[in-house]
Amino acid sequence: MHQLDQECILIVSAHPDDAEFTCGGSIARWTDEGWPVHLVVCANGDKGSHDPMADPAALAARRREEQLAAAQALGIARVIFLDHPDGELSRALALTLQLTRLIRHFRPQRVLAWDPWRRYELHPDHRAAGLATLDAILAAGNPHYFPGLLTEGLAAHQVQEVYLYGAEEPDTWVDITATLKRKLAAIACHSSQVEGASNLAENMRRCNADYGQRCGYTFAEAFKVLHPFCHT
Repeated sequence: MHQLDQECILIVSAHPDDAEFTCGGSIARWTDEGWPVHLVVCANGDKGSHDPMADPAALAARRREEQLAAAQALGIARVIFLDHPDGELSRALALTLQLTRLIRHFRPQRVLAWDPWRRYELHPDHRAAGLATLDAILAAGNPHYFPGLLTEGLAAHQVQEVYLYGAEEPDTWVDITATLKRKLAAIACHSSQVEGASNLAENMRRCNADYGQRCGYTFAEAFKVLHPFCHT
């Protein structure tokens, strides 16, 4: 794996569909602006059903295809599936190394991830994916972490901006008024998760309208933004 030179955005999600629900409108806006956007999906979604007769392997395969369709709808350049089992990211010892490798490869200016410090966040994969991403961002910026990556041609890279989605105390809002329809279309691609969900589109509109009211937009998505290597 050789490192890239073009500035880009890297999104890390715990599961298929996380990115579409939390930041799909922002992704569509950024791809429209010309940003190459890449998505890393940590878990395979094999437990994403309450049907005891559902086959986990078949469900994981279906969710992979749904994620690829949603990525195409948003203009995402590439999807990387790490294929960890659902619910086990906190025990995935290689996750930080995998994410560090990808950050050094893609060399993004901006990384998006779950906010792992949100109070009362019940899903362990959301917390684990967020923490692993933040650990990887710091490791990617220091050549003394995972020195074996240097032998792969992956030099240290310092991420300039971290956008945490699902944040309890956001401080940055992205106007998605022009891209809300594409967000909803991408969410609809995840049919295994949204079939039978009544008023889903209206609920999403209401949620994004509430965010928009805070900053004068019709529809918006909200983030907590960190600058991990800014020392001023």
